Formats: sequence, structure tokens, C-alpha cells
Amino acid sequence: MTLTALIFCQIEHKSLIKVVEKFKEIPKVQKVFSLTGDYDVLAELIVDSTEELYEIFANKIDLIDGIIETNTHMIMSSWKK
Repeated sequence: MTLTALIFCQIEHKSLIKVVEKFKEIPKVQKVFSLTGDYDVLAELIVDSTEELYEIFANKIDLIDGIIETNTHMIMSSWKK
């Protein structure tokens, strides 16, 4: 079973391109979005377990310079129209 995580990020001024490029280097990242509103970047990850998500955070995402704050949500269910 796979899990989809949505990671909303607030980033430092002038760090958008650098942060997006770093997310694109992470193999489990499926999509990266630039946003308006409270968060600047949204990354969609598909992982095999919560343990894998933790490892990606600890070894990759937490090391990206320019990220001020993250807010992660796991998708429980989805529907297509």
C-alpha cells in the first residue's frame, strides 16, 4: 500500500527556485507547486510507509536551506470526478 503526503512549505524570500529544485531531486516527490496564500510551495510525495516518509524528511527535506516551516498532511482517501 502506498501513502500520499502533501507537504506545505513556507520559504525564505528569494529561495523559491532553489527549494523547488531541491524537491525535484527527491525521487519520491511526484509534483511540486508554487502557491499563493499562507504557504509558498506544495510538494506531493508517494511513499511506501510512514517510516519512509520520516527518512525522507530527516535526510532530505529538513536539510533544504530556505524552508522556514512545513505542514504535512497524509491523504486518507481521494475521489475523481
